[in-house]
Amino acid sequence: MAVAQQGSAGDTAAFEAERSRLVSDINMEMSQVIANVNNLNRSLETIITIGQEFEQLSQLWKNFHASASQLNEGDDIYSSRDPALSQSSQ
Repeated sequence: MAVAQQGSAGDTAAFEAERSRLVSDINMEMSQVIANVNNLNRSLETIITIGQEFEQLSQLWKNFHASASQLNEGDDIYSSRDPALSQSSQ
């Protein structure tokens, strides 16, 4: 019976040592995960900031495109009514 108790005490010590090692490994890995999530968060914030900086430029180009489209549509209207206007613009 004393041998069985020594065996179970050794098993308990081995279990405790293995558990401590695994907990330590998990702790290190979780620290790396947190660091990587923080890096991802900073990258996403940077992307959002850059995107917001281009919003005004995008709106400017959108307005330019709309104005240019209206001018092109206006040219088509005049050219279909009076062939002389379409020749003078060329």
